[in-house]
Amino acid sequence: MTFEKHCYLWYLMLISILFNVGNGQKSLRQFLTQKSTTDALAISDSGDAMIAGLLPAHYNYNQENGKCDDVDDQGLHLVLAMIFAIAQVNNDPELLPDIPLGYDIRDTCHNKKYTSRQVLKLLFRLLPFEEGTYGEYNCEIADVDKPNNGPRVQSVPIIGLIGTTTYESTVASANTLGNFGIDQITPSALADTDNNYQTTNLYSMQPTFRYHLMAIAELIKYFDMTRIGLITVEPPGTNYRLDLLRTKLQDAGHCIAVEHTITGNQISKTIIKVVQNLKLNNQVQVLVLVGPFEQGILFMKEADKQNLTGKTWIGAGEWVTSPDLYAIRKEVIGGLFAITTKPANLKQFQNYLQDHLEGQIPNSSLQSLWQQLYDCMPGQEDCFISLGSYESVAGTNSTCKFYLIEYNKDSTYVIDAVYAMAHALHRTLNCTDEACNPMTTYNYNIYKANLKTVQFDSILGQHVEFYENNGVRRIQIDNLQNKNNCLRFIKVATFDLFEEYLTINNGDIRWHNGEGTTIPKQIYRTSCSFGYRKHNLDQQSCYYTCLKCGPGLVSNGTTPTCFKCSAGFKANANRSDCQAILPTTLNWRHTINIIILSFILALMILLLFITAVFIKYNHTPIVKASNRVMSYLQLFSVAMLFILAASYQFAVTTSLCWFQYAICAVSLPLCNACLLTKTKHVANVFATSSRIQRVSNRSRGAWFEALIQVLFVFSITAVAIIIWLVFVIIDPPVAAYDYRYELQVYVVCTTKLHIGLGLVIAYTLVLASISTILAWKTRKLPDNFNEARYIFICSFSTLVIVALAVPGYYSTIGQLQAAFGSVAVVSFGLSILLLLFIPKVYTILCRPDLNTKAAMLRSIQEFTFNPDTRIAIKTT
Repeated sequence: MTFEKHCYLWYLMLISILFNVGNGQKSLRQFLTQKSTTDALAISDSGDAMIAGLLPAHYNYNQENGKCDDVDDQGLHLVLAMIFAIAQVNNDPELLPDIPLGYDIRDTCHNKKYTSRQVLKLLFRLLPFEEGTYGEYNCEIADVDKPNNGPRVQSVPIIGLIGTTTYESTVASANTLGNFGIDQITPSALADTDNNYQTTNLYSMQPTFRYHLMAIAELIKYFDMTRIGLITVEPPGTNYRLDLLRTKLQDAGHCIAVEHTITGNQISKTIIKVVQNLKLNNQVQVLVLVGPFEQGILFMKEADKQNLTGKTWIGAGEWVTSPDLYAIRKEVIGGLFAITTKPANLKQFQNYLQDHLEGQIPNSSLQSLWQQLYDCMPGQEDCFISLGSYESVAGTNSTCKFYLIEYNKDSTYVIDAVYAMAHALHRTLNCTDEACNPMTTYNYNIYKANLKTVQFDSILGQHVEFYENNGVRRIQIDNLQNKNNCLRFIKVATFDLFEEYLTINNGDIRWHNGEGTTIPKQIYRTSCSFGYRKHNLDQQSCYYTCLKCGPGLVSNGTTPTCFKCSAGFKANANRSDCQAILPTTLNWRHTINIIILSFILALMILLLFITAVFIKYNHTPIVKASNRVMSYLQLFSVAMLFILAASYQFAVTTSLCWFQYAICAVSLPLCNACLLTKTKHVANVFATSSRIQRVSNRSRGAWFEALIQVLFVFSITAVAIIIWLVFVIIDPPVAAYDYRYELQVYVVCTTKLHIGLGLVIAYTLVLASISTILAWKTRKLPDNFNEARYIFICSFSTLVIVALAVPGYYSTIGQLQAAFGSVAVVSFGLSILLLLFIPKVYTILCRPDLNTKAAMLRSIQEFTFNPDTRIAIKTT
């Protein structure tokens, strides 16, 4: 980067800063050389590569007197953790073996403006820079603070900066450092949950705050909480983006009763008003408080002051680690769920503080702070150094103590940040176990890529890697419990970032006052009874009334609407859910089925008896006069009808459907074709045609006439068979479920088009109609010759049966449909047996005197013909 660009970038960056410092009246030189605080910490050590630090060793910086407030013991441990980590890296022979790391650590005093000033001083001190005039700009080195009062160090690459601990200062410093190719790692969780707002050079050793919100959402969903209040305390420049949590809860159907976002310059006053509103609002049972350290504790103290009790709290942000929580009454804060990150074991760092410093603090300012903190120096007798200590709780619980080690857990993130930079540099310089490439080969783009993909196991027992610039760690949920009238945090759950899965120990949780073992009914979503639905009083209210669902509708009591079961399902006994309807199938063992099958069996026996009689008396006049060929075909068609009727009494399958459709397509047309042929034969015999034609017919032989009749029957039947074959290929029958009925499911034979069988039945009706018309015309012919009158009655009966059976069959279902179909088909066949064959069998067996040729001729003579016909017959 050229010097002209350095100066130009400095100019652009500092314009905004100058307006925030002294109202923009001070020059850049004045800003950099203004009186520095005598209390702020500045410490450095040289090395081939530098790691800068912006960590709070004091509290707020007072610009008027140039001093910081009391020592921040947590921030001081962060400084020591960074020094410890760099010392460990430099002493590790396998990590950067010949590249010593240096550091330059500056105090932020928890002040944004002061932090920005320290960033500029770090850059002026560590970046390559030469004084001179470049165009319109006169650039010179300001007399800035020099750590240890030493000279300005020779420029070496800055591989990164660790800090700060507040969101606002972190983003501001990252934006500045990004212009100079310097990456920054903060030990704190970033508040901004939208990755689009995060600069590419900014990393966090903790999971981004987005995952904290996801853990809250999973916790609320796990316990099915409702009547939730979302409270966010956002100082200027902070954005926790609670819209992610709101969306997840609303998508899961959780009721958000109230929502407050506290921001601006009068946060304290706003907090008082919000707590007052929450105290008056009895709807809110679960309160989610997200905020930074100071403002979050301020809110809880105000809740304690106004006696805001009976609530279940879920907290996220820096405030949940504050020791001030232990001073709040258990009736207010007992049972709090604190969303934090899983801490590492600080024992090794603690041992370092105890054993390795031994009074040799590398900086006089740090030594002074150390003495203020521990009231002794390492190495002195009876000077025990510990990151954790038992502290007394202020206020009403003064007899209680808490262990402060959890308060210093951010030290682990500082240590891991140093090691992350060291490992990335190790890969960038292609280091081996013995040596690395010189720092002159350092390339920032390669280093940045290595930092994004770095993975290692830290010396504190944690696996370290980055995911979307955020450290991958398990989120931990602690529960604030009351033990022996003292509050303390107990780990009760963990949240896995990758799987987005919550693992929780229900038995370890304490609820009301930090003591109750049962979940308060007010916090979780209660439901109506089964078969009832929720009816909210209004859109903003989390309260509801229960309304009964209508007939056939179901509800588990948790939804605002009732649901109708889909086809094939019905409401269960308590109407909480739908259950599958078992299909109703036919069983031939059923009483009705047995009765029908027995009746059909009896008819089959009767049919066999008639057939046997006709075969035995095959050469008798009545059998001959009955058109033997047509009679046998008629009996065969009736047998097929009886088989078809019996098939209706068995469980429906696809194979059975094929069988029924085939038998129906053959038997019905064949039976009507035989009737039509018999009717035509009788009409021909007794037609008033000439004697010459009858003599000509006799000369051809009986076999020829029988052949013509058979061909006529088969041709008529073939038409129906062809129709069936065409449509069975196009639209084959299948056994399918019939969902037309609300509480029953039946298995029926069906097709998609419903055309093939319909055409066959229509064709059968046409044949029956033609046969009936011809039979009507021949109804007065002799009774004992080709049964003309009975043929008419039979033809008319079959026409009526078919015409009535079709609509009747398709308007019924199940057992009734099967019975109706069997009875209709049996009636069809039985009418033929009763009208055409039973009288002949009676005559053959009981009146053999009528089964003679003379009797046949006498019957003919008694019939009144025209004179010519009667003479011709007598002459014969």
